[in-house]
Amino acid sequence: MLLIVSIVIYWQLFDEAAPASASEVPTSHNHSTQTDTPTPIQANPSLPQSPTRPTIQQTRSKSPSTHRSSTSTPSQAISYQGTAFQQPVGDFPYYTVEKKWNSQRKEYEFWRRGMYGSEIPLRIDARRYFLSENQSDYPEPASGCAPTALLNLYIWYSKFGLLKESIHHSNPETYKQLKFQEIDRKLLNIQRASRARNGGTNTLAAIVAMDELVQEFTRSPTRLHFDIKKPPLDKQDFINLSQGYRAGILSVRPKDPSTGRLMGNHAVLCIRGDTSGMITIANWGEFSHGSLVQRPDGQWFVPKDASEHELRINSLTTLIPFVPRNGT
Repeated sequence: MLLIVSIVIYWQLFDEAAPASASEVPTSHNHSTQTDTPTPIQANPSLPQSPTRPTIQQTRSKSPSTHRSSTSTPSQAISYQGTAFQQPVGDFPYYTVEKKWNSQRKEYEFWRRGMYGSEIPLRIDARRYFLSENQSDYPEPASGCAPTALLNLYIWYSKFGLLKESIHHSNPETYKQLKFQEIDRKLLNIQRASRARNGGTNTLAAIVAMDELVQEFTRSPTRLHFDIKKPPLDKQDFINLSQGYRAGILSVRPKDPSTGRLMGNHAVLCIRGDTSGMITIANWGEFSHGSLVQRPDGQWFVPKDASEHELRINSLTTLIPFVPRNGT
């Protein structure tokens, strides 16, 4: 359940080395380049664990802008999309999240940094080849939604040439377990506490972890742009993430079908959206197709199959691999 309670993971830039690793991720169910000076960002709180399925969260999703940055100083900080994240005044086509160790607080601080570069194209429609792994098949499933969503995305990136594979094993199930553990260790190092103890996975930690994996195993200098959007979302937000290597992490709260009560925060991988408004997500080992519905208590993902969980939306985080200008 990786959802952005209020934002997600990105890179690895820090002045001092951090202590030994320690962190993990969200909730689950049994079914279930030139840059401006960055401004420090306060990390989002961890997402609580949901009683029965996955988690992540936080938001503003659009295609990267093409405007150039205004001259600014760190003191000229603005709030990013109304969240706790701060960034210098200006506009860049791509943004990354980076981490820096704070030796006094004994934890990482997160920064949002603007960059120039170009998006990496994928010239075929490969979205039908996404996996939907069930977090119940992995360690600590009650908080496993975020690392499971990242696992689905990592394997797809690797399968279609964005990444050089880091683990080789003849048994696909063993390979996926090893890759899950690698992602989990990275999350542990960033959060400094297991996801079970932390109540889930911090959105920023998830973004940073995926960005670090992309940097480590990419075939060329590559970073992950992120954009977070809170409801109301529209079908264009999902169409925008349905091309090339783009994908999204949807932060939601599932509704218990038996009681009608909302479960804990949960993260799911969003694969595509089309012009009819149909959205496809990978969740709890299955692919769910549904649409957006506005209700008095918020915006919902309502699946076509009435037996599946309805999901109240917290935010959508769009991830876009790009090559920073001059590879820096």
